[in-house]
Amino acid sequence: MRLIKTFGLAALAAVAAMAFVGATSAPAETSTQACTVHTSLTCGAGNGTSSIHLVLASGTVGELLANIDVLCLGVLTEATALGLGNPQLIHGVSMSWTGCGTGSAHNNCTVSAQELPLANLLKTGLDEGVLTFTNGRMRTQCPNLGIDCVYDTEGFEFADGGGHLTAVNTVVKELGGKFVCPDEGILDTLLETLTRSYVLG
Repeated sequence: MRLIKTFGLAALAAVAAMAFVGATSAPAETSTQACTVHTSLTCGAGNGTSSIHLVLASGTVGELLANIDVLCLGVLTEATALGLGNPQLIHGVSMSWTGCGTGSAHNNCTVSAQELPLANLLKTGLDEGVLTFTNGRMRTQCPNLGIDCVYDTEGFEFADGGGHLTAVNTVVKELGGKFVCPDEGILDTLLETLTRSYVLG
């Protein structure tokens, strides 16, 4: 079984699609909020953001490394912050992957969200947080190769801060499929917000 480095999921991933809004768990006195302005330790009235758009960071690609490698050239994710909280809840609204394939043409595979994820965003520092998916599924298909794999995105963890959502060595579990679907792998991806978001309280 080989590692899985994937397309931002989230996103599925990324979905993922939420690098600036969800949270795991934090001290009760601390709140987490995605914010459009960073002028203090907390998010001022009216500066909280409810809609977050993420794309694959410039100069990067999404990779699914298994028996056959799949590359995706584009990722677009939209998420909604469900309110101030500890953690703040984030809901994936849409996730799309484009330019996916096993060769230079990047056109013989598709990646899709079967179940859009919910996530928690936990503030860990000034404009720093951890985004954790609490559910979600994504599917990779390459019909000409007989590949049809479904992955569980629950437990995906992303470092959130500086306008970026980063997944490093996040375990990906395969739920079922055909041909060359590994049991699990590793997710590495870098997403960035289209408009700046900050992790504040």
